[in-house]
Amino acid sequence: MFRNLPFVCPIRATLCLFATSLIGEPFLAPDDPFLRHEIRLLQDYGSLSATTGTWPLSLGGISQRLDDDQVEWGHDLVETSIERENRQGFSPVRTRIGFADNRVTVRSFGGEPRAAFHPGIVTSWMNDRFAARLSLSTLHGVENDWKGRQDDGLNMDGSYLAARLGNWSGRVGKIDRWWGPGWDGSLIMSTNARPIPAVSLDRLVSEPFESKWLSWIGPWTFHSFIGRLEKERHVPKPFLWGMRVEFAPSPVDGLEIGLFRMMQLGGDGRPESFSTWIDAFLGQDNTGANTGKDPAKEPGNQLAGLDFRWRPFDLPFAFYGQVAGEDEDDFLPNALFFLYGVETWTILENSTLRVFAEYADLTSTWWTDDPNSRNVTYGHSIYQDGYRYRGRPIGHWADQDSQVFSLGGILLSNDGIDWGGTLRTGKLNEDGIGSSSVSNGYSTDLFSIEVYNSRVYPDNNLELRTSLGWESLKTDNYLPKNEGLTASLSLTRIF
Repeated sequence: MFRNLPFVCPIRATLCLFATSLIGEPFLAPDDPFLRHEIRLLQDYGSLSATTGTWPLSLGGISQRLDDDQVEWGHDLVETSIERENRQGFSPVRTRIGFADNRVTVRSFGGEPRAAFHPGIVTSWMNDRFAARLSLSTLHGVENDWKGRQDDGLNMDGSYLAARLGNWSGRVGKIDRWWGPGWDGSLIMSTNARPIPAVSLDRLVSEPFESKWLSWIGPWTFHSFIGRLEKERHVPKPFLWGMRVEFAPSPVDGLEIGLFRMMQLGGDGRPESFSTWIDAFLGQDNTGANTGKDPAKEPGNQLAGLDFRWRPFDLPFAFYGQVAGEDEDDFLPNALFFLYGVETWTILENSTLRVFAEYADLTSTWWTDDPNSRNVTYGHSIYQDGYRYRGRPIGHWADQDSQVFSLGGILLSNDGIDWGGTLRTGKLNEDGIGSSSVSNGYSTDLFSIEVYNSRVYPDNNLELRTSLGWESLKTDNYLPKNEGLTASLSLTRIF
């Protein structure tokens, strides 16, 4: 087994056993809001002393930090996931067929199909020290992106090779990531864009330091990856270097903090020497800092920031937020953009419920009072495709200069039929200019509502996920309103 997982407690529901058999791997991908909801419940009720804001999560890291005395409810997605991971060797082959319309403005935490027709096949293998996953899928009927490019064809999204050494895992592959506490978006790393091919290093179990001087930091994890972006962009094949540390300081109960940094550097025609990487790491990449005002010597583009989630005094609600900066001043992020949220949860008779309200402001705020507050977020003068991959922001789906409010809920039931929904309203690309991937250069009013559902059929080794909604995009010009139904369906079967 990848992390010597103990069998935590008996399985209570055959239905849940099938639902999580679709995972059966040492890592939990950011594709299931219902499983994420249950993990948060375990944390909020004091049964899980681990950080959970960085996905993919290590199942071993969760199992090692689970308490034996847990709050009782009728669904056990986490425990059955752990039980499935005890099985070494090859997993059953999993096939999936997905269908979706071409309205792809919004991609929040989840695993919706990325094309009108999105079939795929997955198998995985694992032993005590190594794990591998092969995922083959193809995209057909993908809508052209904001620069007219199309992303159809065969891909290996979701594939990886991983090795464990002590409490660390090294991995190479194309995996989805999600950094931060947001439910509808993340400013720095989300599942909005397709996964980036990368090598990574991750701390598996968020054990506290044993030193009395550092133990106050509490459970902590570290994550870093170096990926390479696509060829079809203004500067082809640049590198993306990301780092994140997350911890739950013991002096403040219920608080979880994440610090993150992203560096975009190199690429065809750009410097990629060792000194370039050092300059980027030290933040010496502003024009004039160490470049002699020569853009050819500028290391690259950087973003940095922090996020938090705080559940005060064991109450059934939490505040969360995220701030990121596109520039640097006196070693601090500047050109700031923000995400705020509040969530609450409860245990019902036959289900558990979570409700959240979230607001994202992707205009730029300079604490040095710079008047340039538009067309900065996710943009860069050298890397003119910006902080995007294959036409979509790597961070928040709303892209630069947008302000969006989201209200959502998740209902996880004991019978294996789960429901969720999100209402969104706001302004996309509010100044109507600049490089926005979601509004084609126009200021656009957004209104959308979506209801999604997950249902398992254990007798048939089948899982069905559906969504149905309405999306309206109205530009501030004479173009007709773009509105209509949104829908998706994915069917997964084990063989």
